[in-house]
Amino acid sequence: METISVQWIEERLDGYLRDTYKHLHMNPELSKEETNTQGFIQQELDRIGITHRAMAKTGVCAEISGANPGKTILMRCDIDALPIEEDTGLDYSSTTKGVMHACGHDAHTTIGLAILTILKERKNEWNGTVKIMFQPTEEAQPGGAKPMIEEGILENPKVDAAICLHTNPFLAPGVFEMKPGYMLANTDRVYITLIGKGGHAAAPQQGIDAIAMAGQFVTGVQNIVSRQTSPLDNGVITFGTIKGGTTSNVLCGRVEISGTVRTIKTETQDKIASQLEVLLRSITDFWGGSYEYTFSKGYPASWNHPELTDVLTKSVTSTFGDQSVVVNEHPYMSGDDFSIVASKVPSVFMYWGTGSSEKENFPWHNAHYHVNLDALKYGVATGLHCITELLECEKVGQA
Repeated sequence: METISVQWIEERLDGYLRDTYKHLHMNPELSKEETNTQGFIQQELDRIGITHRAMAKTGVCAEISGANPGKTILMRCDIDALPIEEDTGLDYSSTTKGVMHACGHDAHTTIGLAILTILKERKNEWNGTVKIMFQPTEEAQPGGAKPMIEEGILENPKVDAAICLHTNPFLAPGVFEMKPGYMLANTDRVYITLIGKGGHAAAPQQGIDAIAMAGQFVTGVQNIVSRQTSPLDNGVITFGTIKGGTTSNVLCGRVEISGTVRTIKTETQDKIASQLEVLLRSITDFWGGSYEYTFSKGYPASWNHPELTDVLTKSVTSTFGDQSVVVNEHPYMSGDDFSIVASKVPSVFMYWGTGSSEKENFPWHNAHYHVNLDALKYGVATGLHCITELLECEKVGQA
């Protein structure tokens, strides 16, 4: 198929892109609750004339074939939002209290629908099959990728390769980021309860202070990555919640802590999991308390197929220029259940620039997060170009 330019997309679809994005942004839904979003996607697919089926309760698989049989390429577009109260001041801010698209999934869904629109219009110009995976529940674990795979999204026809474009607020429109090998991290969860013995705050010797144990534990954890794993290995331990105590003059008997561990290497993952419990045991033994500990493995680290990453890097730079692709030396320590797709078929996860030069850009999962609407056409152009490149690539199906 002839390359579709950003200018062509802007002239033909700019209004549709902006209207669709604003609708989705104003109507976010949390993981496992994306019923209205699913309905909107299905309505649009019916309007465009695309075959589709519901999957994983609130997800959708859209499928279209070209003029002749050929390879099958999948593109993942996640659809869920986050439990965040929006504070952007946009005139199309979320209308759902406490829920916000703060990770760009509304943009992912928008470009997926636009890509299908173009593929439908030009279906006589390309061969093979394209599946768009409108995936629910990416922001929660377990995510929506696994059930969609179990329900057969990678089969009939069998998917030969997959891509995922994700917004990046720190890259300008027309700039992309990908790298061969590991792109994202293991995303594990940690749940800890420190159990002491309550009592009067004025007589701490008569009880076991769970808050004191928790303070010692949280401080000691900082030594695991800095002193017990190699400085050449990636590792992050972050506690997001700590809950304990009832009032100021009562010795706390129980503290609950939850957090996340991010690693790339399996051996580092196992080392941190083990050392967290060693530290817990030593602290509770010292204080005479006890603990409960769960290390829950989440999504595996995302792996970009080296050969296909090279193919798409060359393809994108040939379209947008030599400076359009940033190759990051190190993987991001964020994670995504697209890694489950990547463990089944050769895949490439890439970031696409959605930042703005006119106002401050904020990270994902921030109440001020926003997407530059001028970037939507670049997401469509790149996604479409990568799909058609892989449909025609001899290496696909042999990887």
